[in-house]
Amino acid sequence: MTKKLLLKQSFHSILMLLACCHPGVMAATASMSVASFWQASDVQSPLLMAFMAGALLSASIGAISVSQQPLHRLIYATTTAVVLAYLANSAVYFAYLLIPLLLLQVWLALRTKQKRFQLIACLSLGGAVLALGGALYWGLSPGLVVAALLPVFFAELMLPKAATESVQQPGTDESKTADILELPDRAGFRTAFYDFRQRDPSAAMLVMIRLEGFQQVNFHLGREFGDLLLAQSANRIKQHLQHPDVMPIPLGNDVSRLAHLGGLHFVFVCSLVNQHHLHEQMVNEIIESTLKPFNVGNCTIEVKARASYVNCDEEQGQFENLLTCAFLALDSQPDSPIAPYQQQMQINRLEQQARLAELAHIDFRKELELYFQPVVRNEDGDIEFLELLLRWQHPKQGILAAGKFIEDIRIAGLALPVAQYVIERAAEIALALRMEGISMPLSLNLFGPEMLHEEFIEFIDRVLLEHQLKPGDLIIECPSSLFTSLDPQGIAMVSRLRSMGLRLCIDSFGETPVTLSKLPQLTVDYVKLGRSLTSDHGNQGSFKSVVRGIVEMQQIQACKVICEGVESPEQLQFVKSLNTFAAQGYYFARPLSSVGMISWLKQWRWEHPDDASAAPQPDSH
Repeated sequence: MTKKLLLKQSFHSILMLLACCHPGVMAATASMSVASFWQASDVQSPLLMAFMAGALLSASIGAISVSQQPLHRLIYATTTAVVLAYLANSAVYFAYLLIPLLLLQVWLALRTKQKRFQLIACLSLGGAVLALGGALYWGLSPGLVVAALLPVFFAELMLPKAATESVQQPGTDESKTADILELPDRAGFRTAFYDFRQRDPSAAMLVMIRLEGFQQVNFHLGREFGDLLLAQSANRIKQHLQHPDVMPIPLGNDVSRLAHLGGLHFVFVCSLVNQHHLHEQMVNEIIESTLKPFNVGNCTIEVKARASYVNCDEEQGQFENLLTCAFLALDSQPDSPIAPYQQQMQINRLEQQARLAELAHIDFRKELELYFQPVVRNEDGDIEFLELLLRWQHPKQGILAAGKFIEDIRIAGLALPVAQYVIERAAEIALALRMEGISMPLSLNLFGPEMLHEEFIEFIDRVLLEHQLKPGDLIIECPSSLFTSLDPQGIAMVSRLRSMGLRLCIDSFGETPVTLSKLPQLTVDYVKLGRSLTSDHGNQGSFKSVVRGIVEMQQIQACKVICEGVESPEQLQFVKSLNTFAAQGYYFARPLSSVGMISWLKQWRWEHPDDASAAPQPDSH
């Protein structure tokens, strides 16, 4: 039951009591003068006392029902019982017992920290004390005490819920964490920030630190160990903020230079008047310090820290807007340890929101198209296979590459439907090529986890049967990060794909950190080296040795290594010197629409007749 409804019902109860007592009260008071109406010694009206008792009881029940504090309910109930007993026989000792209860009511009002409630309670309780003194010394009616107390109970009904919760004893996880960290909270940091900017409006940076890696700690060791690890991490961060240019934040009788926003987020502000790159220096030191293992619960635990920073002059210097910018920078660059805020991020976010709204009504057949790019063998210069690339023919932004909207596809929950559409279109293209007498394998990119669903495996099996595709006609390219995080069930799903006649390719190998020891768990046919490994073709020293070592390792696993991003004859010569199997890039062809694929292939075969005659058939793989 809401407070508004209880308040309404309490008023209704008082009105009903008044209606029931109205004739009796009029009869009892008809012979009284105004001066003697409240004189208990002259005329004592039982109906009037009953009315006042009923009004007090109704208001008390309402206040007790909505109160969030057990102590409030206990004092309200005790006060009501003592007043009712006093109304019943006007015993003096009940009146004296009521005095400490009224003082407790004042104390409760002061604890709520609500000025309106405090004002009403103090005035009401002051009136009750005067009425009680009048009843004891001048013979006034005890009903005056009830009339004075009613506003206190009604004020409890109107007290906001948040205010009652604010006086609860700390017991939540957030309050316990705050006690352990002993750092200013968001509100304290906001106040200190505006005071600091008013005193010193010169250049300054707001820096946000996000800690990662706590989920497993909380799950395996428990929340208490997670809080202890958080406190140790905060202490390490504080050690690097002793510089006088870091904004001080009052904390009781002490001063802190780091604030806790809640969860795993910390924040501080540093002035750039004396050192223009002070924030960068501090961020690097903090990240390096958190990389050192922690010892919690006799366990060695590693924590990862990421940071973002935003100029305090951004967004008109508004505190909440600056925090939003710092969060946006962290979320926009999830793979970067340090993410400076840029205004372009706001534009990108607005564009992403617009794309997500458009994806909700997208027609795959009309707006999604497959382009293709050849993978050319280094040995004979012929095409090993054609990679199909997803493009979105956006009505406003033109043709968008997959990298522009793949993350939007995931967020919109369309990863599996889009993957199914791509598979079906690839099967249709493969069938069209065969009808033209062209045997050419096609590769297509999957986002990753959606290929491990039972529904997706069954869908591929059905498509292969319906289009009568041969083993080797389709090649699945997956990001390297997927293969390093597979559990036994995932490995079994990948093995099922191979058993169905699909070949596998690890895409963009080397672009992100990869645990190489996990790759041999799976048998794959191709490994594509990311363009970052082949772009610096002029470096013939240790870099070339590292890449050559990767190539040799994959060849031992019977994998054919393909180099991406080849755009010049020098790069092609470099990748050939690494003894790689094939290459791909703008040097051979830019992505072309699959609408003209058949014509392009015929033209290629006409221009490379010797290469075509040496080309192996898909079945030979």
